[in-house]
Amino acid sequence: MKTLASLVVFLAASLGLAQGFKIVTVDDLNRALSNPKTFVIDVRTPQEYAEGHVPGAVNWPLQQIESWWSKVPKDRVVYIKCNTQNRSRVAVQYLLSKGYRDLNLVTGGIQAWYARGFRVAR
Repeated sequence: MKTLASLVVFLAASLGLAQGFKIVTVDDLNRALSNPKTFVIDVRTPQEYAEGHVPGAVNWPLQQIESWWSKVPKDRVVYIKCNTQNRSRVAVQYLLSKGYRDLNLVTGGIQAWYARGFRVAR
């Protein structure tokens, strides 16, 4: 079953590359945090963000995307996450429509982050 899950993630990531984004795991994001060019956007509500978030992530709620999308840096490696990946997928699609490329959609969101036992900021 794990092999099938890996295949699904690989195929989804391959499709994403063709569309201007990659689907990455929380393990990928955790490794990327050591790179100063990494920029993490958490698109959950401020209340959800306050309960726990990836260290260094900015909280730019999806509901306010029209007010913040132009602030997304084009010179950094951008990771977008939410609770599971539903809202982050919407954010990625919106940013792609605005000309952004090379975005990283974090699969599983904060739920997968918690499940892996990674450090959480509050």
